[in-house]
Amino acid sequence: MDKIEKLRNIWENIPKSIIEQIDLSQKEIINRYMDVFHFGDYFYVIFNTRTAQMEYVHPNVEKVLGYAPQDFELATVLESIHPDDLPYYYHYEQSAVRFFSNLTPDLFFKYKFSYDYRLKLKDDSYKRLLQQVVPIYFFPEGGARTLAIFTDLSHLKLTGIPKLSFMGMHGAPSFYNVHLEEDFKMMESLFSKKELEILQHMIQGKKSEEIADLLARSIHTVRNHRKNILQKSGCNNVHELLVKSVREAWV
Repeated sequence: MDKIEKLRNIWENIPKSIIEQIDLSQKEIINRYMDVFHFGDYFYVIFNTRTAQMEYVHPNVEKVLGYAPQDFELATVLESIHPDDLPYYYHYEQSAVRFFSNLTPDLFFKYKFSYDYRLKLKDDSYKRLLQQVVPIYFFPEGGARTLAIFTDLSHLKLTGIPKLSFMGMHGAPSFYNVHLEEDFKMMESLFSKKELEILQHMIQGKKSEEIADLLARSIHTVRNHRKNILQKSGCNNVHELLVKSVREAWV
């Protein structure tokens, strides 16, 4: 069985009973999720699991990986994943199908899932990428259309095995680091809602003054939240916090 066929067999189990879709244009979908998703250079694709085809590839793929958009296909990904990470890739796709199959319809569009892995560039070197996926349409006959954002994590010097998490949006609970679990265990957030809001800005490199202006809060309040975030995370500085936030899927 070839690599694409193996994935097709996994995706055949995507639920067929849910025929809703996110009622937004592609541009609106991108605008909704893009600020939350990236911590470095990134590109995104619209992918169809029924056809196993990229329906759209952002031109920034050339900056991140060296491939022209028209050359970046599923086969490219599967042939370029580091051999040690490929088994995790299959396992996490299977876990994602199982996770969404267990959701009630009202929760289907309230989750994104993410995992990281090493991908070979056009020049044969490797980068570690974070792949984050949001389903945007489920076909009545089975399969899904997804928005996938690939973010370059190489500047964070991450090591270790890939990690999988399912992040709840719009108040839905999250399931972190489920890469070695058979059952999905809900985890309480380490941070308050206000702290998470500030954390999202912190990991994008924004200073306290800028965050205070953006959120219309006092500089004193923002600084207190930053102090609490670092204390709760066990990190000594913002760089450590960025690395841990990515690996633990806090944002």
